[in-house]
Amino acid sequence: MGLFKKRTGLELNRRTDTTISVTVAPNNPDFTSVAPYAHTLTISQLTDELGTNANDGLSKNESIRRLESCGENMLLGQDGVSAWKVFIKQLANALTIVLVAAMALSFGVKDFIEGAVIAAVIVLNTTVGFFQEYRAEKTMDSLRQLSSPTAFVIRNGEGVAIPAKDVVPGDLVSIKTGDVVPADMRLVNVSNLEISEQLLTGESVPVIKNIDTYKSEETDIPIGDRLNLCYASTVVTKGRGRGIVIGTAMNTQIGRIAAAIGGKEKKEDEDEEDTRPWRVRTWDKTKGYLGLKSGTPLQIKLSKLAYFLFGCAILLIIIVFAVAKFKVTNEVVLYGIAAAIAIIPESLIAVLTLTMAVGTRKMAKEHVIVRKLDALENLGGVTDICSDKTGTLTLGQMSVQKLWLAGSADGSSEFTAPTGQDALEPRGEIRRDSDSSVIDIATLPEGIAQAIRVASLCNVATVRKNLKGQWKSTGDPTEVALQVFAGKAGLGRPGLTGEGSDIEERVLRPAMGKVIDYGIPEHDRVRFADGEKKPKPEARFEMKLEFPFSSELKRMSTIYTDKQREGEAIVLIKGAAERILDASASYLPSPESAPSQFAPLTLEVREQFMNKYEELASQGLRVIGLAQRVIPTSEVEGISREAAEKDFTFLALAGISDPPRPETLGAVRACKRAGIVVHMLTGDHISTARAIARAVEIIGPDAPPSAVMTATDFDKLTDKEIDELPELPLVIARCAPETKVRMIHAGKRRGKHMSMSGDGVNDSPALKLAPVGIAMGMAGSDVAKDASDLVLTDDNFDSIRVAVSEGRRLFINIQRFILHLLTTNVAEVVLLIIGLCFQDDSGKSVFPLSPIGVLWVNLLTSSPPAFGLGVEKAPLDLMLKPPHSVKDGVFSWPVVIDCISYGFVMGATCLVNFVIVVYGRYGGDLGEDCNHFAGDVCNVVFRARSTVFATLIFQILLYAWELKSFERSMFSLTPGRPFYKDLWANQLLFWSVLGGMVSVVLPIYIPGFNNRVFYQTAIGWEWGLVAGMTIVFIVWCEIWKLIRKRLYRRWEPPAVVRADTFDQSEVSTTTTTTEKKTSSA
Repeated sequence: MGLFKKRTGLELNRRTDTTISVTVAPNNPDFTSVAPYAHTLTISQLTDELGTNANDGLSKNESIRRLESCGENMLLGQDGVSAWKVFIKQLANALTIVLVAAMALSFGVKDFIEGAVIAAVIVLNTTVGFFQEYRAEKTMDSLRQLSSPTAFVIRNGEGVAIPAKDVVPGDLVSIKTGDVVPADMRLVNVSNLEISEQLLTGESVPVIKNIDTYKSEETDIPIGDRLNLCYASTVVTKGRGRGIVIGTAMNTQIGRIAAAIGGKEKKEDEDEEDTRPWRVRTWDKTKGYLGLKSGTPLQIKLSKLAYFLFGCAILLIIIVFAVAKFKVTNEVVLYGIAAAIAIIPESLIAVLTLTMAVGTRKMAKEHVIVRKLDALENLGGVTDICSDKTGTLTLGQMSVQKLWLAGSADGSSEFTAPTGQDALEPRGEIRRDSDSSVIDIATLPEGIAQAIRVASLCNVATVRKNLKGQWKSTGDPTEVALQVFAGKAGLGRPGLTGEGSDIEERVLRPAMGKVIDYGIPEHDRVRFADGEKKPKPEARFEMKLEFPFSSELKRMSTIYTDKQREGEAIVLIKGAAERILDASASYLPSPESAPSQFAPLTLEVREQFMNKYEELASQGLRVIGLAQRVIPTSEVEGISREAAEKDFTFLALAGISDPPRPETLGAVRACKRAGIVVHMLTGDHISTARAIARAVEIIGPDAPPSAVMTATDFDKLTDKEIDELPELPLVIARCAPETKVRMIHAGKRRGKHMSMSGDGVNDSPALKLAPVGIAMGMAGSDVAKDASDLVLTDDNFDSIRVAVSEGRRLFINIQRFILHLLTTNVAEVVLLIIGLCFQDDSGKSVFPLSPIGVLWVNLLTSSPPAFGLGVEKAPLDLMLKPPHSVKDGVFSWPVVIDCISYGFVMGATCLVNFVIVVYGRYGGDLGEDCNHFAGDVCNVVFRARSTVFATLIFQILLYAWELKSFERSMFSLTPGRPFYKDLWANQLLFWSVLGGMVSVVLPIYIPGFNNRVFYQTAIGWEWGLVAGMTIVFIVWCEIWKLIRKRLYRRWEPPAVVRADTFDQSEVSTTTTTTEKKTSSA
């Protein structure tokens, strides 16, 4: 039986890889019992209780064990996909209403066979629709979970982002501004950490957190007073911290509240009385049940279309009754049923749901998570993409290339640090540019050392070697680069402050049990800092205060005490060079020879420094300013940011390289050819931004000054002045979140459909305001993700291009299957309404196609090809066309006219076949009561119906192939490629067409099934008519494709012009690897 056991990938009774496991057995295996008194435990006591490590966290193996034993970190009773709601949604639509009415009428006229068939269709359609939509909803739900709050945990000493539901007790979790706390935690490290606990305690003011341990007699203090704890679902409003998880899922404080109220979250408006008139409330609820209130705009529009067609069905029944002069007999009722069913595209909503679900899954594979289905409808119409630079257009793999030590003309010096194979390894040479000599870190001049110490200590990033010997980092890429550079100079933060792995003696630990020395020689043991045994350094600096990086101030600062300078504290600051210069009052004329000799920072000197800044930035380097000042220790307590960040001594400029991603240039070119304007909104200096923008061809070498602006210049403009600009700027440097909001408003006033990317908490307004808000999955905050429509799991600009391409593909495919389904309905209506003219000897109209035949065509014939069209691949020229009009949507005039044109000819050709069989061959013998009776007298009508049935099905199926392209011939879909290869490319559509052709014989030739259910019979010579009229219809489709090109010029979007109107240079049209990826998508 062992063969059938589920394998989890982890053998719990076997100790494997124990040499890289760092977790010891917990003193208290019952993790749930620790939370009530965790705030009274020291960090050391807590790690022993939970069997974890305050520096390395859990081992990966142990985290898997705890996830299996403790379960996922999710509240019970959280709203997921409701099967009942999906089921009710299937019943409350126009299709079911029409079919129920048709069933009731059939039974009413005692046509039990037809009534039973319709009843079976209702059951079948509801069941299939339910499972299709339920699976689609589950797919969307699972994809939304991929973009749900994440947790940054430390496992085996390595930082990794995981879904919050995978957090387990004992995990070491890092949190920062904008994060949603994933679980209840005991904090072990904080820096200006403030958390909003309004959800839990009702307190509107964020709570300042610390790591102080409470006394044992304070075990029962209120949860809001436990300042060394933070709780699940609360939001970090300021600072950062790190904590050990003490409770997950229902064992959190929010979980206990959920359990107390039965696991159901109380709605905000539950106690509010709805004072609207009863008519309004009733109509509002009715719209909800009918699907006219919830869903995406397209889904609501299609639901409205369905009910509009339902009204048309009623109108058709009235027309049928009117032709019969309102002498409503059984035959008249049956004809009315056929006409009503004919106009309803029964599978439209189901096909749309499935198509969107498949599209979202496909986009997930391309690193794009769809959080809101609205985005799928909006993506194809995007005219402008506003993208961040760092990590999106660039690799985000930063390294310090240059260090310019500020000084007088003779006293300044410049250094270069080549990047090795591993950009994270804090080892390597630092060379002096003047003579290419390598500086000796053992005798590092104080002037250089103090500048590098600013980069090291005014920094919250960590760089460490994990137990597998790999260098890993946590924190902002800019800070990581500075920390690596400081490490190369032997001045890494762990060595200066005595924190982290450099000073912690590490021995190998098993996955479970006491600490064991496995007898591995000391020199072979894996260590975090490096592979050498070093004496523990003495901690020289102690951090007292941190003012985190502010996107408004463009800088951060820290305050340390220095054991070598009694009574003094050192304030360190780094950030945008111009902001650091603004906060500085002095500099060192000769930093290497006289590191303590200051001089005033005059305007002339400031200009010299700015010139050097511009020089480095023009090389595409991100330039960071470094400065420091000394204050008395007594002033540290209670000092404000404003008081701390002034009167600095400017020390140096650090130039950090961040090369563009290899695929960015091709993606930008592809966007330009698609008529999409790419804007770069970055926090970098304008020279850096201009250099990168030129490298990826966002701007050209001849771009005028108005193409590149700073946020300050842009924000100074009034709305009127912005609207008077020839084009919106392509590059905005030193961009603030408020600038992004103004950019979106300016785009909307110009009629642009913009996408906006962002990652910070302050970006949320812009992400919500933008038609398509895109959050960064790797660097983005949970608040930004929650405000977005899409989340990029790889933070790559090319993924935005792929998303737009996929959005266009879905838009075209939705138009394809809507056109396919509605054309069928138009043809059936033409067939049946004109068919009212065919009256038998008793004056009763004889329908050319029975109600069951209509159902067969709509459900079994049309639906599979329609879904096949929904998954059609993108045409090769998809990204060579301009964006479609968002205002028109899928129901554009070309779609409406095409529907009528194709549908009328399809219905007319079927009608011609009916006339040829009945009047051309058999002299107009329409029998008697042939809508409700199966006798020999109806043989002619039955043969004519079979001919119509077969003709309609073959035309519908081949019409699906015609819709593979709206403009190109079915026989030349791709120039230079045999058409049958294009038909075979979409195998779902291919087999749907062939399967439909084979199935047509069933209702025609199966005895009893044909004459008792479909009121038709076997045919012979009539197959010639079927083939002939099918060819006529295909010829018409080919002719119409030629006609429509000229006819629809007025509705065509403007031709694609240069997306960069500032750049008149010619863009190469060479097909890149990126574009091949687009065409295959």
